[in-house]
Amino acid sequence: MVGLVTCPNCDGRNWHLSAIVAACRYQGVAGELVKRFKYGRDRTLAPLLGDLLFGAMNDPRLAGKEFDIIVPVPLHRLREREREFNQSDLLAARLAKHLGCPVKNLLKRTRATAPQAGLSREERMQNLEGAFEVRKNPLAGASLLLADDVTTTGATLEACAAVLMEAGAAEVCAVVVARG
Repeated sequence: MVGLVTCPNCDGRNWHLSAIVAACRYQGVAGELVKRFKYGRDRTLAPLLGDLLFGAMNDPRLAGKEFDIIVPVPLHRLREREREFNQSDLLAARLAKHLGCPVKNLLKRTRATAPQAGLSREERMQNLEGAFEVRKNPLAGASLLLADDVTTTGATLEACAAVLMEAGAAEVCAVVVARG
C-alpha cells in the first residue's frame, strides 16, 4: 500500500477532484495483474483488484467519507467492443459490494481518443478535451467516487470530474488500483 504522496503533477493546478487514491504502484506483481486484467481480458482478476480498491478506501483522504454513487470511468464504445468489457465497470461493481453504494454509469465517452500511454501530461489533457459528457442528471449535491484501474497524470480522472462538477456534483474523489 502506498502512503500519502504529494504529486508533482498536481502542484499549482486547480483540480475538480478532491483526491485521487491508488491502492498500489503500477509495477511488479500489481502492474502485471492490471495488465493481465485489462489487456489479457482476464476478468477473473476483477474481485481481487476490486478488493484492492476497497483497501485504498482506508487512505486518510477517503476514510470516513460517504459517497452517494460510484462512477466507473467509461471507455468509448469502440474500445469497449474491442476489449469486450470495461474494466472500470467490473472494479466499481466489486467496490460497491463492499461499500453498499450504488454504481451508476453517469458518464459517456463522446469520442474515441488516442491511448494516453506515451503522451506527455499536456498532450493527455488536450487528448481528453470534450471527451466526456454526463449521461444522467440531476447530480445536485451528490458526492461521487470515480473508479478506474490506473492513473498516471490524473488527466482522465480530472476530465471526468470536471464534467461531473459542472453537472452539479458537490464533490468528486477517485480511487484506482495502481498509479504509474
